[in-house]
Amino acid sequence: MNKRFSILRILLHGFFLISANLFSLIVAFAIIQFFSTDTDKVIQSFIALIINVGIYIIVFKLMNGIQEEIMRIDDFSMFAIIFLVSLSLLPAIFYPMHYLTQGYWSSFDNLLAMWPYQMIVNGLCLVINFFILKRKNV
Repeated sequence: MNKRFSILRILLHGFFLISANLFSLIVAFAIIQFFSTDTDKVIQSFIALIINVGIYIIVFKLMNGIQEEIMRIDDFSMFAIIFLVSLSLLPAIFYPMHYLTQGYWSSFDNLLAMWPYQMIVNGLCLVINFFILKRKNV
């Protein structure tokens, strides 16, 4: 596998993880608002976690066989790089999206609130990918 293709896979994984994170958080917020419940962020985060992991597994299964090379994580170093890229790309995607939808720049506190969620969910998704594909390729 050439280095350019690996960098493209890392960026693709990172962007996909961030997109799934933001989508699942928005859907979880909409579900909470729809039912007009006054629940805390833990329930919203749990709903978002289920949606996020579900999205990742569904896309993983859809791409498995079609574009398996794109979805495969070669080793633990690639796993760690994808994880760090997904954390570092969040501001580049979140701030412009927030500005376009809300009309003002978000505070850094929102980013600090999203990073722990993103660490847990992205770590879980990448571990699922890493072990499913490693087991398949053995």
